[in-house]
Amino acid sequence: MFDYKLLESLERIGALKSFDAAANELNITQSAISQRISSLEQKVGAILVHRGKALSLTETGQALANHVIKVKQLELELSHVMDDMTKQHAIKIVVNADSLATWWFPAIQHFSQQHGVMFELMIEDQSEGLKHLEEGLVLGCLCSSEKPLNGTRSYFLGNMEYRFYCTHDFYQRYFSTHDRHAELSHAPAVIFGSSDKLHKQSLQQYGCNQTYPYHICPSSEGLVHMVLNGQGYGLLPLLQAEPFIERLVEIFPQQDGIQVPLYWHYWHQNGSLLEKLSNVLVSSNVQRLIR
Repeated sequence: MFDYKLLESLERIGALKSFDAAANELNITQSAISQRISSLEQKVGAILVHRGKALSLTETGQALANHVIKVKQLELELSHVMDDMTKQHAIKIVVNADSLATWWFPAIQHFSQQHGVMFELMIEDQSEGLKHLEEGLVLGCLCSSEKPLNGTRSYFLGNMEYRFYCTHDFYQRYFSTHDRHAELSHAPAVIFGSSDKLHKQSLQQYGCNQTYPYHICPSSEGLVHMVLNGQGYGLLPLLQAEPFIERLVEIFPQQDGIQVPLYWHYWHQNGSLLEKLSNVLVSSNVQRLIR
């Protein structure tokens, strides 16, 4: 029988990639959490944590971490059945930043108020989110991948439309010649991060394959503000651009917008809170929010 304090310490180390951060979250000393992991490794008879610059769990360590995540989910379900809110474990979910900045919170507002659920949200690019579900780090995932994993369910929620925008002054400075290929090699872009594939892939879809200078802003709201400040052009969801549409110019007005599909994946369990959340997300109300 495992000591779940030890397993929880291991899971938090894997999630936070740090002994110090996990110790702070659990309100124990770094020495204490190290002793917990050493004790667990002795009990299991295997190394559970790769202790290098890039800290990670071993295969055995990840399997134990996945186990405690599922136990926490079962405890969460049980506490709601028994109306016991003294133990509040969070539902761990991956959400892409643009959804989080636009439709996600209005969509789940009633669900959150009704069930009093704690959420632990992880932000990840929509093209990368499914790997966290596959690794057992989360219980649900919002991403652009259609195919479900074994043991999970997948539902199509809708398409988010994106277009390239900049301010009027920026347009006059960089896009006045209408030679988009030459202009884009000089005009600074604003992208979400170095792993942000959508910006580059969208330009390629419009026939633009050249390299370009870019700012990196790992914030959906911050990216919009950088575009509005005239620091660069960016690929913005219509949902974010519409409130500022008078201040913005479309760079490819003759092209169709970029459609990014959103799928909701989750570990299926009948009657669970995840099932109830899924029913909310696949509703017509949420589809109208995403458009």
